[in-house]
Amino acid sequence: MAVIPVESLVRSLLIAALAAGGFMAAPSRPALADDGNARALQRTWARTDGPVVAGFVDRTWMWGPALTAEMQEAASDVPGGLRAVQYFDKSRMEITNPNAADDGLWYVTNGLLAREVVTGQLQLGAHDFEAREPASVNVAGDPDDALGPTYASFGQLLDAAPIPNGWLVTQRVDRHGAVTEDAALGEHGVTAHVRVTEPGIDHQVASVFWELMTSSGMVVEGNRYTPGTLFLNPYYATSYPITEPYWASVRVGGTPKDVLVQVFERRVLTYTPDNPPGWRVEAGNVGRHYYHWRYGALPAEPGPPMFEPSTVHDYMDDMLAELQWVMSGWDGHNAVSVTDLQTGRSVSVNG
Repeated sequence: MAVIPVESLVRSLLIAALAAGGFMAAPSRPALADDGNARALQRTWARTDGPVVAGFVDRTWMWGPALTAEMQEAASDVPGGLRAVQYFDKSRMEITNPNAADDGLWYVTNGLLAREVVTGQLQLGAHDFEAREPASVNVAGDPDDALGPTYASFGQLLDAAPIPNGWLVTQRVDRHGAVTEDAALGEHGVTAHVRVTEPGIDHQVASVFWELMTSSGMVVEGNRYTPGTLFLNPYYATSYPITEPYWASVRVGGTPKDVLVQVFERRVLTYTPDNPPGWRVEAGNVGRHYYHWRYGALPAEPGPPMFEPSTVHDYMDDMLAELQWVMSGWDGHNAVSVTDLQTGRSVSVNG
């Protein structure tokens, strides 16, 4: 009887599965909701935050818990004057054109909330704005910190010149929007990494934030967990930077810390060097802050759950089934163990 080397067999299985786009997904239970909007919103949320809920990864939330259910919000440039949105701690999802083809990426967008709360320009349509005061809410740290910068603090920094490529980020901003140099901050090794030049925008992206925007890890696609890029476009979650990155002294859990802050059109990203690795870069709670700024209070009831881990299949289960089938006729002198380096999960089969 021919003997097939175990190492070659496992490699062949892996190559075949990956060439086919991953392992076949097992049948899943019904989705959390059955209308097209809800499915699109859940799919967008689950890509990055589903593995966090399931415990497969230890990293920052990109959306966070739902603040609201799907709701209708004024949009003067949309037929009927309303569009479907849903608020989360860290952002707002939008479906501006439900009749458009769902391309899996731009069908669901997230609003320019950070720009609105920094400038005080509440957007009600493509060219329709309502003037308000910028939000005097802390961008990071404890909400009752009286010294940390607020969204309003960054309003006067929108036109600040970008620092040169590759320079260490050593600028510090205070609550009044005053910027100073602090060379000691260079010890953190954060640099000006990517300069973004668009109409009305000319700013650097800090290296630690670009790393998140282009990072890969465990994501949810369809009804399976699989390795992939967190964002199919680096600017999908954040859009473009509207300020330079600045360090700020903020209080976190009552303890003062130096935290790097950068405002993008859609989000505020922060970097706390002494946080656990997966939580050093975090998305601020712009969705929560914006909702309160726009409506005057937070929702009375929390939003619905966005993800049910049991509806998503772990591809390592497929690997286990394949190995069991292949080794079912072996004589007991062989064993195979495969470890997923993303999650640390191992599956083993004895022949």
